[in-house]
Amino acid sequence: MGYLILSLLFATLGNICVKLSSGFRRFLPSTASFGFIGLCLYFLTLSVETLEIWIAYAVWSGVSIAATTLFGIFLFNEEASRKKFISIGLIIIGVIIL
Repeated sequence: MGYLILSLLFATLGNICVKLSSGFRRFLPSTASFGFIGLCLYFLTLSVETLEIWIAYAVWSGVSIAATTLFGIFLFNEEASRKKFISIGLIIIGVIIL
């Protein structure tokens, strides 16, 4: 489970760096995004050695979507709507049910 948590951390950092890269026109955030996403995939690969792939991928995709959405709202002042928060809640419920 620790590898999955690391994968989620790096996925979220990678997605934030993609936003900061301004379409890959800024060198440092662009480079960091590739590094973080590479680390994300590395730790996701390690996590499926001990977890069933459907569990690892469901948790990884759901949590990374929810985390990226929340960081977009709070760090980049993206629109915060009831629909987004309900959708995040449904994603989390879906992951828990799985």
